[in-house]
Amino acid sequence: MDWKRAKIILILVFTILNIVLAFAWYKNIKVEQVSQQTITNTGLIMAKNGINVECPIPKYKGKDYILQYEESPLNKSKIADVLLGKGYVKSGNDTYTKDTNKLVFTSDSGFEYTGTGENSVKVYTDSKDGINAKFKVLASKMNLPFDEFKQDYYPDTKKVNEKLLIYKGFYKGYEVFDNFIEIQVINKEICGLKYQYKKPINITARRDINVIPVYQILITKMTKYQGIDICNVDMGFKGYTGVDKETKTLYEGLSWRIRNTDGKEFYFNARNGEEIK
Repeated sequence: MDWKRAKIILILVFTILNIVLAFAWYKNIKVEQVSQQTITNTGLIMAKNGINVECPIPKYKGKDYILQYEESPLNKSKIADVLLGKGYVKSGNDTYTKDTNKLVFTSDSGFEYTGTGENSVKVYTDSKDGINAKFKVLASKMNLPFDEFKQDYYPDTKKVNEKLLIYKGFYKGYEVFDNFIEIQVINKEICGLKYQYKKPINITARRDINVIPVYQILITKMTKYQGIDICNVDMGFKGYTGVDKETKTLYEGLSWRIRNTDGKEFYFNARNGEEIK
């Protein structure tokens, strides 16, 4: 047998196969994308309705996915120790106080903290990077999975001595909108903190179900908000879709998020286009 010739033939066969597979993949990707002309027309329609879209409009129109997650109970005493310090008192089923500072657990997986007294949590910085680094240390002390969040955006508070940092959950390349952290810092102290987290464990595709392209939602749902400036459009998981009662496992589907320059967010179920309040 001529092994040299056989080797050349095999190389040619695999090269052709790779080209065919690459073409099929590219064709599939194109099928799941809205045309640029449609995106351009959407921008014109929005402008005619008095709405300025300052960001790219996503073209995705592919499959819907489901996020599976579980409740992640908080260590309430450890969180209270870090945020309130020793000597706090429990003034209700889920409320802890010390002087004028208060910690309220809004659920098994979320809490809100307000600090207005001398014992507010000091961060000793008003830079965004400094606050981020300081809270990373605090999160570790409270057993909070800070590495499963990423910085979302920084609202402009219009005040030099005040900063507001917002983080959203992040899992396998997708935003998890219902997982969030909001940190308010005034005069280098944490005066407000909101936290919510449920542990993502899996993402699966919904068979034969595609999302509604966001350009359709912009045209049919957002044109009534004349005079707004849209600064961000993206996709992530949000919204209750079901519960497995035996395992307490929860499910969420994909949603479109539309945010204006004033920080107001609009959420829409990506499967049926219904607004999520």
